[in-house]
Amino acid sequence: MRIRAFLLCAVFILGLAAPIFAADLAGSYSAQGTNPDGTGKYKGSVIITRTQDTYQVVWSVGAVYVGTGLVVGDVFSVAYADENKSWFGVVAYRILDGGKKLEGIWSAHGGKVLGSETLEKQ
Repeated sequence: MRIRAFLLCAVFILGLAAPIFAADLAGSYSAQGTNPDGTGKYKGSVIITRTQDTYQVVWSVGAVYVGTGLVVGDVFSVAYADENKSWFGVVAYRILDGGKKLEGIWSAHGGKVLGSETLEKQ
C-alpha cells in the first residue's frame, strides 16, 4: 500500500513539474543585458527556433550572434559565435514563467567575469 501511495504521489508531482520544464522556447524575444564588468548595457532582439532536440538562437544586439542551445531541466544553455565566427562564448539561462522569461549569465571565450542578459518573449 505504501508503494502505491508513493507512486501516485510521484506521478502527480512529475505531472505538475513537466509543464514547467517542457516549455517550448521557440519565438521572438526582447533582450537586455550588461557586458562583463558592467562596461556597458545593450538591448536588442533574439529569435529562438526549435531544431528537433536543440534550438537555433540568433541575437541582434548591435552585432549578430548565432548559437546552438539545449535544455536540461530548467536551464537553457547556448554556445554562440559572432556572425564571422571570429570569437565564441557561452550563455546559460534559467527558464522562468513557462519560457516567457529567460534570465542568463554569459561569457566570451577566455573571459574571467560574467555579463548578464534577460530575454522576454514577445
